[in-house]
Amino acid sequence: SSSKKQKVSVGCIAPYKSQVLAIQEKLGDAYSREADNDFCVNARSVDGFQGGEEDVIIISTVACNPDGWIGFFANHQRANVALTRARYCLLILGNEETLERSRTIWWDLVLDAKARGCFYDASKDDGLARIMADALVDGGQSLSRQFGAMSLRNEARPWPSSTRNHSSYRKSFASPKSHIF
Repeated sequence: SSSKKQKVSVGCIAPYKSQVLAIQEKLGDAYSREADNDFCVNARSVDGFQGGEEDVIIISTVACNPDGWIGFFANHQRANVALTRARYCLLILGNEETLERSRTIWWDLVLDAKARGCFYDASKDDGLARIMADALVDGGQSLSRQFGAMSLRNEARPWPSSTRNHSSYRKSFASPKSHIF
């Protein structure tokens, strides 16, 4: 009997419909479940992933501002859904400064990733920084403020359990910039 090779399933989670649509548009059908690839990619909003799971999850936190305002991801339920959809590997793309200043679970995740040696600063990779810069709308910020990264894998070690409440919500978003976490 012949065994069918299983694809690695990758999920991209973005908080806003416009980001989800942009990701879906870029991917097209190239990485659908029907495509002839070793993996398939599924992009949805946080709410769209509720109840679902993928082998690998990539979360785009989108927010980039000096105030620590992270929009939908400040909501504990939405953060929980986003952070618990990965079977094996979780990657968080976001702005280090914004996530640290949010004083939420996202701040804890940045600190935990740094402590475990899982934080990746994309600005130190010229090729990746160049690709990311080409993909982003210039908001006047330097690359060093735009990019930073960490990778978080599901392991036996639990996620940080503390969360901190964000005292004020601001409605100012910078143009979508990313650090990779």
